[in-house]
Amino acid sequence: MNSIAISKDSKEYQILNTYLGQGRPDASLVFFGNEPGTTGLGVEDTIKYLEKAERINIFGRKIEEVEKSDNLGYLIETSYSKPTTSEFARFISRLTLAIEHKDSRFLGELSTQGSVAINEHVCRPNSEKDICLVNLRPLPRPTQDTWDYPNINKKEYNKSFNYTLKRHCSDYIDCFRVDALLKFFMATNAVIIGVGEKDNKRAFFEKQYPFPKFYNINLDTHSIYYAPDHKIILSDYFNSRNGIKLQGLQELYNFLISRKLV
Repeated sequence: MNSIAISKDSKEYQILNTYLGQGRPDASLVFFGNEPGTTGLGVEDTIKYLEKAERINIFGRKIEEVEKSDNLGYLIETSYSKPTTSEFARFISRLTLAIEHKDSRFLGELSTQGSVAINEHVCRPNSEKDICLVNLRPLPRPTQDTWDYPNINKKEYNKSFNYTLKRHCSDYIDCFRVDALLKFFMATNAVIIGVGEKDNKRAFFEKQYPFPKFYNINLDTHSIYYAPDHKIILSDYFNSRNGIKLQGLQELYNFLISRKLV
């Protein structure tokens, strides 16, 4: 069992709580996920990687160690991605390449050449991609069904980050992380695409972010929330099993193009 005991006062928790995500802070596309994955490394190896990785703040300045003093959090431009069958990662690569090349063929059945392009994009260093991936919650999970933290109550942890609750429980939430995320969203000029838990992310923005007005937009097979003044789109999860499927990804791409967001 790949479990790890983490307390809120531990160095490991501080590293994870101040780690906002991967990618370039000046990216044109920001994907707002739920929590970091482990990309096959496991939680302990992920933490060890983050300890050694070069950290940058949301303005792209290098930082030597995890510090709370400026409430900015940190990103990593390096990548610990490996070849993956994760549909989430592949859907992001599909959408990114479709936008880069203005070619919707990346969103349908792939040719051999298209499959190679997706694989190559997934494995490219983050510093070479015009995207950034940040996450609401700090503790990495290989899947939504996995829980590797025996000393943290999963139910209470999830409730702490559930902004749809009338009485918001904050036992496990850290105000620093929320503040750092909001500073990042206010600093970026990117299109922000929330992936998964769209009602919760809408509540998060409406309770925290300055004056976002969201509209419900019905696409052909699914719906999104859209805040045009802040270029925020909130979508259901990216996959073919319980998410928007490739048809939904095509519709999302068409929406981005039609609104001239990309």
